[in-house]
Amino acid sequence: MTFNTKRLVWWLIFIGAASPSLMLIGLYIFDPRSLGVDPIEVVLKEAGEWALRFLLLSLACSPIRRLGWKSIVKYRRMLGLYAFYYASLHLSIYLTGWIELDWQVFIEDIVKRPFIYLGMISWTLLSILAITSPKRMVRLLKKNWRKVHRLVYVIIVLVWIHLWLQSRASAGDAVFYGALAVLVLGERVYRKVRSYRAQRTL
Repeated sequence: MTFNTKRLVWWLIFIGAASPSLMLIGLYIFDPRSLGVDPIEVVLKEAGEWALRFLLLSLACSPIRRLGWKSIVKYRRMLGLYAFYYASLHLSIYLTGWIELDWQVFIEDIVKRPFIYLGMISWTLLSILAITSPKRMVRLLKKNWRKVHRLVYVIIVLVWIHLWLQSRASAGDAVFYGALAVLVLGERVYRKVRSYRAQRTL
């Protein structure tokens, strides 16, 4: 791809990734009735699911690269940062819209609802990855950068449990995203096992 084509693809992915949040916020402000009986709950749920989707997409970049689309890794950092963006939006909606900054309710939720503190832990770990994502931090941390960013495997498990525990009417979404996570992470496990066996046969 030429330089201009690369920039165009970058911007298309950037705008496309931002679009769901702009649409949700726009509907909530200008046409909340279109979101159903409880607009806050819909926006809260959608923001959380988009965070998970982008987290899975960022994890899928390596397997996709191994399948032949090598340039996909150029967008992995952006996808990871969008996961943090949507997770932050999810948290902000919970704090300002769901509990309306009532910290007593927040403490009660932390105690009574395990998925709340799992979500908080996930967001905290995601924030660490976001802070250490710039190239300057990669150079500063050197080999430790990879160790820090392996936290993404912990995060994806915590986020999935968070989704599973707070699923109300149906666990279908949790099962679907869990299957995707197993697929993405299973490919890595398979490669590690195959590499280990190959080394043993040498």
